[in-house]
Amino acid sequence: MSLKSELALVLSYLKINLKTILEYRANFLIQSFSMILNNCVWIIFWWIFMTKFESINGWAMLEILQLFAISTGGWGLVGILFGNKNEIARMISEGKLDFHLSLPKDILLHALQGKSSFFGVGDLIFSIIVALLVFPVTSLPLYLYFIFTATIILISFCVIVHSMSFFIENSSESSHKMVHGLLGFTMYPLSIFSGKAKIILLTLLPAGFISSVPVTLLNNFDLNWFLLLTGFTILIALIAKGIFSLGLKRYESGNMMNARI
Repeated sequence: MSLKSELALVLSYLKINLKTILEYRANFLIQSFSMILNNCVWIIFWWIFMTKFESINGWAMLEILQLFAISTGGWGLVGILFGNKNEIARMISEGKLDFHLSLPKDILLHALQGKSSFFGVGDLIFSIIVALLVFPVTSLPLYLYFIFTATIILISFCVIVHSMSFFIENSSESSHKMVHGLLGFTMYPLSIFSGKAKIILLTLLPAGFISSVPVTLLNNFDLNWFLLLTGFTILIALIAKGIFSLGLKRYESGNMMNARI
């Protein structure tokens, strides 16, 4: 499947999901607003905390806001483009990948894009609003690039942990907890961690590459770290694809006929 074909598939699903959003406007507005409100609560928490401490290892309130702009933007795009991210483990364990196996499209991409998250739209709107307030106009192209890398790292991590269901029974709940654990760590500056914890947050649980490293680069650009972030994004995407493909060889069909209308 060519890159052009994959992009066409993404756009096609996006159009379909956009029609769904427009059909359920009230639900869309309620869920989007609730997510924006939830993110505002986090901001208030940090604001209260920062009134007692001017900075945390060099991170002031401005950097915390920038952290949220990157993190929520990446997670929002994941929700909009890959709404089935939390269903992969269940689909594997219940043998519901059969429908996707019968299609001439990329199985993983097709499985991830079955729906969009209204909450994801709220996250993305929140991210854009905050970004316009805390980033200079000249930094916005780099901000958009880091939203892209955050999206790729997040969805790749989701695929990796959910693919455990190919090898370990009843791992769906563990997958959910690991994803939410990762998301939680993206809300904290990497500088508050040290030693082994920092290494873990740049490797096994790559929260640092999702938000902290991009914020650091936006404020003090370093080509080596930029290339490292880009390389890590490509690497984790390849690992996710490889693990999923390996798992497919162990996949047991649910022997069910699924119809999509």
